Amino acid sequence: MKRCLLLLACFPLIVGCSTFPSGLVKSESGFEGAVTVVSTAASGHFGIVTVKVPYPGIRGEKKEGLARLVVSRNALESGRPLPAFCHVHYEKDVHGAKQWAERGWAVFTAAYTGEKEGYPIDAAVANGYNQSRAILHWARRLPFIDPARMHIDGGSQGGYMALVMSADAFPVTSTTADCPVVNWCYNLRYFEANKGVSKYPAKLEDSPLPVMCSVTMLADWCYKAYGNDLSNDTWYYLSPIACLDRITDPVLVTCATGDMLVPMEAMTGEHLHPIDAARFPAGYQRAFDALTPCAKARKRFEDLVPESARETFVIPLQENSFEVSLDMFKDGKLKPRLRPKNQDKPWSREKPWSLVYLDEGPPAPYAAHTTYEWALSPDSFVAGHQQHPITPELLTPAKLEWLLRRYARQLVDLPVLAEGAPANRLNFETPEQRDVLSGLLAYAALGAEFEQRLQTLYRACPIQPFGATLSAAALRGALQTLERNAHR
Repeated sequence: MKRCLLLLACFPLIVGCSTFPSGLVKSESGFEGAVTVVSTAASGHFGIVTVKVPYPGIRGEKKEGLARLVVSRNALESGRPLPAFCHVHYEKDVHGAKQWAERGWAVFTAAYTGEKEGYPIDAAVANGYNQSRAILHWARRLPFIDPARMHIDGGSQGGYMALVMSADAFPVTSTTADCPVVNWCYNLRYFEANKGVSKYPAKLEDSPLPVMCSVTMLADWCYKAYGNDLSNDTWYYLSPIACLDRITDPVLVTCATGDMLVPMEAMTGEHLHPIDAARFPAGYQRAFDALTPCAKARKRFEDLVPESARETFVIPLQENSFEVSLDMFKDGKLKPRLRPKNQDKPWSREKPWSLVYLDEGPPAPYAAHTTYEWALSPDSFVAGHQQHPITPELLTPAKLEWLLRRYARQLVDLPVLAEGAPANRLNFETPEQRDVLSGLLAYAALGAEFEQRLQTLYRACPIQPFGATLSAAALRGALQTLERNAHR
């Protein structure tokens, strides 16, 4: 309550002046991981803030990335804490961020430059993972953000990131993951097995599998971090299939049968179509079992999510859809003027996992994530969870154990780097512990039933960094001590 009153008192100072969004976000100081404001600008009634976010890399080295916040002045003037919409890994442009900010979200995304400018993108399994975590931690530290409300969104490598960030963070209230990499062992071996037939590293125009060939370099980026032995358990531990028990919020996953970059075979053994061999070069492969050398990873996504927890929606081709040729892929202006009308994605109101499969038949050799043109949006799913009541079951034994391991810096089942050491998957100590404490406090503040569940789960947890029992008062005391020490 005190936090909310302070927040409301600050709103007139933030949004009531003519220099909005000046002062909306302040540079931090006094602890490792403190964020520095780079620029603040207004665009209509939106505030746009870019910051530098320090974080430790996978080898423990100090690194720094850029992040951007887009927020609506109208939403801030409501006086209510804002939910965070976090688009992870890939950068969401300002125009796209404004569309979500218009709906009341504070939108966060990474921002990138070229290598020479110092802020390039890295592989999602490598330092991209650490940077995404640091941005989410910063988002929850902002005083106008509701610490109990966070949506995580991403596609492809970003879809992978949306799932693993949902497994890592708390509270997360909903997730959208499009064509996510759910099994790195299979996906990278798929690239390896087809390097020859795609003529990698040929140019788009010279490859019979042009789009897939153009992204195959991702495998080499990953190997720089973890080596190229795809039979190693590291590739399992890096994958969402290894942490599904820690994803406790409602999730909407979208995949396509015609995906050439993240084959749907990693998701399911059903709803698939055999390739048209006449269209593909001899030797092209995508069979799941044959291309998954790590025994632990030889599990399809659906095998790990009970039927009672998932609902599957198979969507036929939309009216006015068309196969996207390579020329259309390179130049969107060549697409037909008559296109599908936007359609809201279906989702389950009863089950936590909504699996949306786009049935477009077999893939075309020049396809990207879809072979056909689609117009789909997750609008009702995202809106439906924006203010939907949170249930106590959002916190589970597996989730709490992971959070407490983060706090105590005692993670298990870590991926192993190419040189043999375990990868660092934690932020600097102060922002890491603050994120855990503020998340659990936000959960406990939702009501007596929530705090009671936290206490019950904690007593049964194999790791207990706060002693034999845990209460909201103990969490508040630990957070106050942490912040006091950080600002000495």
